Amino acid sequence: MKHSLILVLVTSITVSLTGCSYNFGSSGTKAAEASEETDEAQAAQATGKAATPSNTPEYVFRYGEVNGEDNIVTQTGHKFAEYVDELSNGRIKIEIYPNHALGDERTSLRDLRRGGRNIDMYRGNTNALTGYGFKKLTLFGLPYIFENREGLWKVLEDKELGQAFLSEGTEVGANMVGLFYTDEGARNIFSTKKIRNLKDIKGMKIRVPESVLMMDTFSALQARPIPLPYGEVYDALKNGVIEGGENPVTGYLSNELYEVAPYYLISEHVFSPGIVLMSEAKWNELSEEDKSILIEAGRMASAWNRSTIQQEEARIYEELKQKGVTVTSLSPEDMEKARKLEEIVRISFTPGLEDYLNRIIDIQK
Repeated sequence: MKHSLILVLVTSITVSLTGCSYNFGSSGTKAAEASEETDEAQAAQATGKAATPSNTPEYVFRYGEVNGEDNIVTQTGHKFAEYVDELSNGRIKIEIYPNHALGDERTSLRDLRRGGRNIDMYRGNTNALTGYGFKKLTLFGLPYIFENREGLWKVLEDKELGQAFLSEGTEVGANMVGLFYTDEGARNIFSTKKIRNLKDIKGMKIRVPESVLMMDTFSALQARPIPLPYGEVYDALKNGVIEGGENPVTGYLSNELYEVAPYYLISEHVFSPGIVLMSEAKWNELSEEDKSILIEAGRMASAWNRSTIQQEEARIYEELKQKGVTVTSLSPEDMEKARKLEEIVRISFTPGLEDYLNRIIDIQK
């Protein structure tokens, strides 16, 4: 029986990582996938319970996160750890290190690429992967590539796009394996001074992640992008080194950036998902059974994240208003102008990837 379950899991994970045809318009396909996902969960849990219980985990993996404990992506990491513990019957433990305790994004991604000396897993953003050999995954960080949250998840859950892209790190020599995606919301602009439109951000010193893609995104909007580690943003705003930054509203609140930059402009310039990456060297140490447990736990954590994020955003906006934050939205005219200004960025980052780009756009229609 155990050998049969393992075969089912190996087959399931192989399909997930290599991709297959998928038709969103077929209700029969959706029903079959729902049944398949239920079987995967039951099988993963069964193989975990079949293991010999032990008070000492067989594996302990360190999971890095730049946000604080109250951020939804950090909470998603804890959900992942909980599901892994449950499915492995305690054999595999995931330790969550929030508040960039294991290093900032650049440090963490470099460490993963070198084999995971100080960190085993990291929840990064797809807009920060341009310097590590990734191509297809960086498409998700392009400005205005997703129409809305529904479009984002259609792409992420498609087996020939989002699910197939999870394995890109092993294909390009980045030495990282993608486990699952997270949604922390669209990225917007915050500032120490009142901002209402594109004219107000022209020439502004705006902090961006240490990513060429994000620097180009704000250069296209005629702002002055300043790349800084995430942990330095608060003090840089306070000391006038920068005049603003950009972040999903979830991170804006959890990192208390509203204290020094109380103006928040909803621009939705990027809706890039997070991705949980694991050192390929550590991944290769695992049995197929344990790999399947991590993948299934990731799927469950991602589903929890998706079911929670919209309500969390609504709560946060209400809290920010109570704290005196001025929240403004770009006008439809400015939003359209911003899309046109960013066209040069989309073109410059997609040579050879035009087919994928068109599929990402088409699947959202």
